[in-house]
Amino acid sequence: MTRLGFGRLGDNHRGFTLIELIIAMVLGVMVLTGVVQMMIVQGRGYRKQRELIDVRETAREAVALLSWDLRQSVVGGSSLAAMAPGTIALRSPRGLGTICAKHASLPRYGLWKTGGNIVAGIDDSALVYQSGRDKWTVLKITAVGTPAEMGVTACAWPGAGPPDVVVEFGVGTKTDTSYIEIGAPFRGFRRIEYAQYQLNNRWWLGRKFGAATSYEQLTGPLVAPPSGLNFTYYDTLGVVTTNPSAVGSIAFTLRTESFKNTYEGSTYVYQRDSLTTKVALRR
Repeated sequence: MTRLGFGRLGDNHRGFTLIELIIAMVLGVMVLTGVVQMMIVQGRGYRKQRELIDVRETAREAVALLSWDLRQSVVGGSSLAAMAPGTIALRSPRGLGTICAKHASLPRYGLWKTGGNIVAGIDDSALVYQSGRDKWTVLKITAVGTPAEMGVTACAWPGAGPPDVVVEFGVGTKTDTSYIEIGAPFRGFRRIEYAQYQLNNRWWLGRKFGAATSYEQLTGPLVAPPSGLNFTYYDTLGVVTTNPSAVGSIAFTLRTESFKNTYEGSTYVYQRDSLTTKVALRR
């Protein structure tokens, strides 16, 4: 009978030596370090692109808002309330409706199908189309109330309900409102000012109505003045002007800044972008 036995392991069946393990660990650390560095670079690139997108979106929102208000600001022949390189004050359309009734003796008119905000503040005015004169007429709104309060309880056409709201105009002579007819369109305006203002050490695009002392935050951040917001005023021939009544178009530049900073090189910086638009005023 042959005895079964176990032979001695040969040299080719040895395990890893300590030096081989150390080399493998060093190579593994080098590979992991490279992967981590690549992830850090990609993360910074992603954050930078995200902030750039936010900056551009901020600029587009601000341009759309300003462009609409500027385009409507001189409807009816009125001029800009104030103009400067870094700020502008204008009459902004805040409400609309249709004349549907008239008081028997007072310059009070019922409005139907109203929209927006129609109030009688010190800075509020209106445009009403007078078909007899074939033009828009600027009138001062002196009071706003309900049909019952103002004595205009129903619209003029048969079977019509009450007006949505009733407004009273300040007039100097009877002819100021004598050409207003039922069905005439109405537009309400308020004085509004756009400018940069500072909050928490950053600069923002803000607006304030009438005699308000503080700005309402719209969008931002913007680059610090005088670079963040700039207006240039042109007459109808395209020549730069400082005369509010002669302005035919306005060019403005917004320079926006990211809300968060990103690491570039050896420091943290804010991403910036700018957008310039020229708006023709509608008269």
